[in-house]
Amino acid sequence: MNTKPQTIIFVGRSGSGKGTQIDLLKKYLETQDKDIKIKEIVMGNIFRNFFNGDSFVQKMAKEATMEKGQFQPDFLTNALFINEAVMQAEEEAILFFDGFPRSLDQLNIIKQFLTYIKRDKPIVINIDVSRKSVKERMLLRQRADDKDKAIDKRLDEFDRLTTPMIEEIKRDSFFRYLEIDGEGTIEEIHYNLIKELNI
Repeated sequence: MNTKPQTIIFVGRSGSGKGTQIDLLKKYLETQDKDIKIKEIVMGNIFRNFFNGDSFVQKMAKEATMEKGQFQPDFLTNALFINEAVMQAEEEAILFFDGFPRSLDQLNIIKQFLTYIKRDKPIVINIDVSRKSVKERMLLRQRADDKDKAIDKRLDEFDRLTTPMIEEIKRDSFFRYLEIDGEGTIEEIHYNLIKELNI
């Protein structure tokens, strides 16, 4: 990895272990450079904070995700993402994105944002795990939004919206695309990730 601040975008199905791999990568990078600056924009955390409110729209959004497993509409996701990204981005920091983008429209938004802040060749890391495996993982972790029907709906939404976006990323020279097998142990996935990043 070069010395210029990097932008790393994690994509993959819910339950693929993106958050775990981000945490391990952060720790690894911090061992390489104790003065490194890392900023994270995690849509799951942004939405969980948003769901804590009691406005009409917040209640609707919470029900859509927690009970029905629906992705939020792009206008709402984009608004929350842009607000957080604008506040978090720093010139000399490594930027991690988790949970955004998830659709072709969101892909266009993040390209506009990264172009604006002069970030070249963002790295997109797809933690590739089968639908069957991630469903088993999500049922085991027993999070509030991990109900059986809601999980199926979220996985359907990924196939419908995110899979075409990933195919577009592969074709787009703006990005550097890496696909990591997410079916192994946490340690194996981390090792392969570091190897592919070449850091």
